[in-house]
Amino acid sequence: MKRSVFVKAIFLVFMLTLLLVPGVSLAQQATVTLKVVHFFPTGHQQHVLLDQWGKDLEKRTNGKVKVTVYPAGVLAPAPQIYDAVTKGIADVGDHVLGYTVGRFPLMEGIDLPFGYPSGTAATKMVNAFYAKFKPKEMEGVKVLWFHAQGPGILHTKSKPVQSLEDLKGMKIRTFGSNAKFMSNLGGTPVAMPMTDVYDALSKGVVEGLFANYEAIEGFALADQIKCSTENYDSAYTAVFLVCMNKNKYNSLPKDVQATIDQMSPEYIDKFAKMWEQIQKSGKDLLTKRGNKFITLSKEEQKRWADKAKPLIEEYIKNMQAKGLPGDEAVKFIQDYLKPYRQ
Repeated sequence: MKRSVFVKAIFLVFMLTLLLVPGVSLAQQATVTLKVVHFFPTGHQQHVLLDQWGKDLEKRTNGKVKVTVYPAGVLAPAPQIYDAVTKGIADVGDHVLGYTVGRFPLMEGIDLPFGYPSGTAATKMVNAFYAKFKPKEMEGVKVLWFHAQGPGILHTKSKPVQSLEDLKGMKIRTFGSNAKFMSNLGGTPVAMPMTDVYDALSKGVVEGLFANYEAIEGFALADQIKCSTENYDSAYTAVFLVCMNKNKYNSLPKDVQATIDQMSPEYIDKFAKMWEQIQKSGKDLLTKRGNKFITLSKEEQKRWADKAKPLIEEYIKNMQAKGLPGDEAVKFIQDYLKPYRQ
């Protein structure tokens, strides 16, 4: 009897030891899998960087985490990426705020045509904006980081646009708040995600688009675009949110959470540099093809920028009606961008 009790006691101690010794517990043996979704083609630098983030995370966690990146909207089309993350269809997503108008009211104001000078300025600013205002509209996910494209300007299939008069009545692809801006400029907005633009241009559904130079190369639009109007004083940006399912994040071991949090500031810088590189690459491509670049006069730039002012005033009014600091948000954006314009 005593021998039986002794054996059971030894066995119990052995099992407890297995559970307590680092590297032996079932929880520590299990590999965490993360599914990352975005809508860019595999050759696009957004895919390359998100894939790099996954590989970095795998390496820094010593294999505790396994990341699979799903490009080209495989798990969810562009407008549904945020929902895919919140519903657990994907664990991490790269979502464009302007594709879900009204969902992120305070943050969406950043997309307005404030005259963005670069992707670096836009990316740095949006992360600083979030850190300052911490809008409740983002509480449905774990925010990893934001990034934002460089100057969004006008590109046309064949007709050069040198003035508002030239733009009048033209059908131009837009998204989010850009639709109202295009209406103010006198054009006819046609809302659609970038993934639909090539077909729309080739079939004559639209005659041009608002976009950064990178999109022309990244979505293979170069053979559809012949002219670019550099309306930089009224250039917009597009804010991207890289986020994680909140329950998934909370279920991760603390050391994995810490690693993810440490990596996010690094990837703010990496994405800012990426936007600069692909902006240049996209314009270089059009230059080699002999495309026409139109620089508006100071007077014409002001005419376009003046058309943006009612949108900014409307944003402030709408935010105040919701109890949100719209006026403070606009001042923050304008003040933050000033040094980048010098």
